[in-house]
Amino acid sequence: MNENMKYNKKYKRKHELLELKDFLILWSTQSISQLGSSITAFALTLWLYEKTGSALSTAALTICSYAPYVLMSIFAGALTDRFDKKKTMLWCDVFAAMCTMVVFVLFRTNSLMVWHLYALNVVSGLMNTVQQPASEVAMTLITPEKYYQKASGLGSLSRSLISILNPLIATALYAFAGLNGVIAVDIGSFLIAFIALLFFIKIPNTKSNRSESVLNLAKEGIVFLKKNPMIFTLIILCPV
Repeated sequence: MNENMKYNKKYKRKHELLELKDFLILWSTQSISQLGSSITAFALTLWLYEKTGSALSTAALTICSYAPYVLMSIFAGALTDRFDKKKTMLWCDVFAAMCTMVVFVLFRTNSLMVWHLYALNVVSGLMNTVQQPASEVAMTLITPEKYYQKASGLGSLSRSLISILNPLIATALYAFAGLNGVIAVDIGSFLIAFIALLFFIKIPNTKSNRSESVLNLAKEGIVFLKKNPMIFTLIILCPV
């Protein structure tokens, strides 16, 4: 009896892993990529503070990353509905990696300036604003409905781990390997996520057939939030 129960549990776990294979690959590789990007962002704040000694300049760098999210997030969902989710994620990853490479080239040539970081952070922030809803929809599309709760739990776990590990890893890497080492880790994490998404993940194409403009769709979202203030409160309090 016990052997049958053990066999059933093993079979059930194996079956779950097979059903969640695409989700687990996408979730794990995207989490690694997000950690790499977060490490670079934190290391750049360290470099900027070393260079300027100004807390205001350092804070402005963070504002440049989040301002596009605040200003454009209302349109991001409507935009991503019009495009293939996989292609959107791939292109956003490519643009983010290009920003990192530009930082690397400028740093290696001793040409990196404060305004460069501000401009590149704005671009990276815009890419994250578009990529985030596309990624969330993609996760839902490749996850069987009965596993939504597990998928949500794993997503929360990865976000929490990134928040905790990001400053620790970034500070250690920056101290021992400098900005070169940090960027190398970031590019490596990007390659892992990009290759996994490009070759190993198949995301159903669910482009919207609605003909309304992005502005009209954004207005619909605002109206919905007005009718459901608790959802709006959750978005404000828990933006991640």
